[in-house]
Amino acid sequence: MLASEKIAIAAHLHVLLRRKTGRVTDTEWMAQNLEYAAEIVRFARVKAMEDGHPDLAEWAGKLERAMAEPQKAVSRPLAQAAVAAVRQNNAVNSQPGNFADSRGGPASVQDEGAEYGQSAFAESQFLESSLEPGKPRKPRDPNAPRYVGGIR
Repeated sequence: MLASEKIAIAAHLHVLLRRKTGRVTDTEWMAQNLEYAAEIVRFARVKAMEDGHPDLAEWAGKLERAMAEPQKAVSRPLAQAAVAAVRQNNAVNSQPGNFADSRGGPASVQDEGAEYGQSAFAESQFLESSLEPGKPRKPRDPNAPRYVGGIR
């Protein structure tokens, strides 16, 4: 039985117990923990006999049968599954590609301006300030808008 089916049965029993007996239960823990589920089943059956609620006994039986069945799929946390997939991919694709190394030296950085042209955002001066540490930065015009549309 799927974990979602167990949670659905536990949730239904939770609602019945809350409405008929005032008992509050932990639905997810009930669907995962056999001991807790067995105690809730016992409590629901006792209350069904004492107060005359046949639906409590019916859903307690459903939960008991659901907990007796093995879970269909063993779920792993998403992070563990992702790490396993990345490791498997890295093991398969560990050979270098047939592409030229794109991490060029200073020559490739100087050619970048010819390839991409001037930036439309001249006030940033990002390329000039980061490539030549000794070059002083141009002062920014205080009247130039700093944000798009003047929104700050």
